[in-house]
Amino acid sequence: MWRQTSSQTRAEAWAEVRRTTTDVERYRILVAASVARRAALDAAQSHHRHDWAFWAAVWDAVMAIAVCDRIGGHYDVLIAPVAAVMPTLGVCRRDQLGTRHLPDAALGRSGQS
Repeated sequence: MWRQTSSQTRAEAWAEVRRTTTDVERYRILVAASVARRAALDAAQSHHRHDWAFWAAVWDAVMAIAVCDRIGGHYDVLIAPVAAVMPTLGVCRRDQLGTRHLPDAALGRSGQS
């Protein structure tokens, strides 16, 4: 499913993430995305799968989750491949969970809850 989305559409979503986050937020979100990508690579390797689109989809999904309510419809673009197998991710949950449940790194805060 990740491959079915045009690279231009993904680039527009990433541009919206950049537009709606500070440098510090982006750094923290990218760290979280790197950790998620590493876990996805490890999971793929343990199942003898070598499909880079899998870890790329996870990378995009982490970005979407971190900034869900700020990027509007771009959330759907970034989350869709992972939401196909984890449907609960199909909707931004920040409003339902409250920000106290999201990691500080994703919110761009340090030590606040």
